[in-house]
Parts: sequence; structure tokens; C-alpha cells
Amino acid sequence: MAVAGPADDVGERRRYATDDADWPRTNRAQPWLLAVILCTVFLVPIDSIKLPISLPIDARPDRIVLLACIGLSIVVALVRAKSAQRIRHRYGLIEITLFLFVGAAVASVALNLDTLQALDQVAPTVKRFALLGAYVVFFLVVVNTVRRSELDAYVGLVIGLATIAATGTIVEYATGFNVFFWIAQHVLPPGTSFSGSSSIRTTNGRPDITGPTRHGLADCTMIAMFIPFALMRAVDAVRSRERLLYGIATVLMVAGCLCTLRRTGVILPFVAISTLMLFGGRRMVPAAVITACLLALAPVVVPGTVRDLRYQFSSSNTANQQSSAGRRSDYGAIRPDIEAHTLIGRGYATYDPGRYRYLDNQYLGALIGVGAIGTGSYVLIMLVAGAFALRIGIRLRGSPSALGLASAGAILAYAASNALFDTLSFPQAPYGFFLVLAIVAILRREPSDSSAPTEQRASVAPPGAGAGSPSAVGA
Repeated sequence: MAVAGPADDVGERRRYATDDADWPRTNRAQPWLLAVILCTVFLVPIDSIKLPISLPIDARPDRIVLLACIGLSIVVALVRAKSAQRIRHRYGLIEITLFLFVGAAVASVALNLDTLQALDQVAPTVKRFALLGAYVVFFLVVVNTVRRSELDAYVGLVIGLATIAATGTIVEYATGFNVFFWIAQHVLPPGTSFSGSSSIRTTNGRPDITGPTRHGLADCTMIAMFIPFALMRAVDAVRSRERLLYGIATVLMVAGCLCTLRRTGVILPFVAISTLMLFGGRRMVPAAVITACLLALAPVVVPGTVRDLRYQFSSSNTANQQSSAGRRSDYGAIRPDIEAHTLIGRGYATYDPGRYRYLDNQYLGALIGVGAIGTGSYVLIMLVAGAFALRIGIRLRGSPSALGLASAGAILAYAASNALFDTLSFPQAPYGFFLVLAIVAILRREPSDSSAPTEQRASVAPPGAGAGSPSAVGA
């Protein structure tokens, strides 16, 4: 009978320690697959690509990776059903409001199914439901994969990805070359359907700057939501090198938003940063200095954007003024739809702007589609998550406080974006929002909920961990 030697014992301990470690120092597959999902959302034009895979839904890259993550999670759950390292996420008010919105969306379609069939709107609605389902699944994957102790590492990854997206947007503004679409076009497998970059032009005749998205509004919303996270890292950094790097990341993200040449690119960073200034207290004094530097460096980092954006807000910009007036004049025309289906709406995502009129307002679109109940639950998601994030940011200290304040700024920025365009139609913005929701939900989790209790961990200690070994005795 073979007896394990000291070398085998050490190797087993190392394997166990790596499995038990936090991402990225772990062998667990789900955290790494989640990192792939985040890279896909931030850097791949997911809404412009259809992979050559036969599925009941559109084979977008994000959905393929999500399906892979779900399958892997099921396998791991079956193999490690009694594992001490399972994450125990406790569902609360955030999840309740989220599922209430999904329930209202389902009810709105079910109660209007006959009308939707007569208007031949069932198939488009199913596709939009698949997109909504992808957002919810993404949220569930994050909260059931990420430990609370791993949040800092994942936020660092997201800051890096948002900075890359912003840098690519700046390059596109300066050269007209979209690196994200170019790479996607050259690495996609044969048979992939690729719609190419946006052909929209702004009111001054410039091509729309889209970055890794289909529209500049989605690009600046995705980037703006993570400016607070980079800014809080710069404020709280102890080392000068980290403070400099996160300060540069903040500058690049703000510049990327400005380079979209959209008024949204000014409004959303302002909302996000103002939230930190308002609720951060004295700790935000360095952030005021960084913000002043941002204003001073903007003309240097992205020359020409200040002039173009000033024109966007100018009363002499007749094209924009007429566009805004046209949108407001359309609001009265949607009153019959709202009055006819006040509570539950005419059906989730059944209002086609190309067929009727462009509202550029997600709240109004939701009011038509899911009625007062659905719209109220959608707003309630933001209110509840924002309140929890502010509470965490104000009451706690250290990293959780910084993440709470940053999440509050991101949620308010997303809430503002809903009044500026139909956010749920462009996946990058909702994915970013649902990621922030997951961060807040994980922050509310007690540290002991993220992994097994100490006594349960001891029951699965690696071979050779005796009564006097560090693996069996708490420090």
C-alpha cells in the first residue's frame, strides 16, 4: 500500500490553498470565466456581432459566455454540493425589486399577448426578453461567484477595462479609427454576422464616436459609471504610484466621455463626481483637486472637444435645439398609449421607436411598455440600491466605504442616463448598471457569508493537517 510522502503532502496543501484563495490567485473556474465576461462586455462590440451558432436567441458573444458560465456553475454545484467554499448569498430588497420589475415585464406581455400577435410583435419582444434575461443572469452570476474579499480585485479589473475603452474612444476621436471594431472584424470566426460600426452622424457632421458600442451614448454611459471607482481609488491610495495611476485612469475616462461629443458625455461624469463630492465629506478634498486638474487637462488631452461640446450646449446650435423641441412635442402624442394601459403597459419592449417615434427617454418608454407598476419597480431598483450604497459609503470605513460611495455615484449617473436615451436598448449600459447592483448586493453581505465558517473549513482541511498545524488551528 503506497504511503504519501512529504512532497505529496506539500503539493496537496498548495493545491488546496490555491483553490481556497481569492481571485486572481485561485484555480476556481467561475471567477476566471466571470473575468472573461467582463472583458467581453467592455471591449467587444457585442450588439454588432452574431456568432455562427444555432440558438433560439441571437448568438451574441456575451450570451455565449454567460451560457458557458451557467453550465460550469451547474457542474461545479453538482460536484461540490457539500463544499465548504460555496458562496452563501442572501437575497434581499435589491433582488426583490429586480424580480418585481421582471415580473411586471412578463405580465405586461402575457396580458397583451393577443394584441401583440395581431400586430406581429411577438418575435421582437422575445428577443428583447432574451436581452433582459441576460442582464438578470449576469447579476446572478456575479453575486454567486464573487466573494466579498474579491471585490477590490474585480473593481480593479473593471477600472482597467473602462480605461481601455476610454482610450480607444479617444483614439477614435483623434484618428477616426475604431480599434474595437477593427479587431473584432479580424478575429471573428468565418460565418459570423458583423454589422460594422455606427454610421450615425452628429449634428455638426462628424461621425458618431462609439468606442466598443453601437452608439456614443452607450459608450459614455458605460465609461461614466466607473469614473467614481477610479476617483475613489485615487483619493484613498496610500502609495504615490497608485494615486498617480488611478488619477490617470480618471482623466482618461472623463476624456473618453467628452470625446463622444455628446451632451451626455458632460452630464453623466458631472453627476457621478458630484455625488462623491456631496456625500464623501472631508476625504473628498483631494478629489476636488483632481477634478480641477481634469478641467485644466481636458483641452490638452482631447483638444477640440471643449469647443465642440460648447457648441452642443449653445443656443446657436439650431439642429440640437430643434431635435430637443421635436422630442418634447412627441411626448403629448404618447399620452393615449399611457392612458390606455396605465398600470401594466402595452407589453415590455413593444414600443418600436422606428415605427412610431423616438422618445430618447427610458422612463417614458418603460411607462408605455410596462406601465406604472413596471416603471415604478424599475425606479425602485435604483432608489433601493442607491440608498444601500450611500449607507455603506457613509457608515463604513476603508475599502467598503469607497466602493459604496462609488456605487452610489454610478447608480445616479445611470439614473440620469435613463432620462437622456433608451438605455435598455444598448446592452453595455445595463450590464454596467447590473454589475454595480451586484457590487452593492455583495457589500451588504456579511464577511462570513462569502465563504464557509471556520469550523466547516476545518472539516475539509488538506491531508496532513493535524491538531497543531495552521490548517486546523485558527490563528
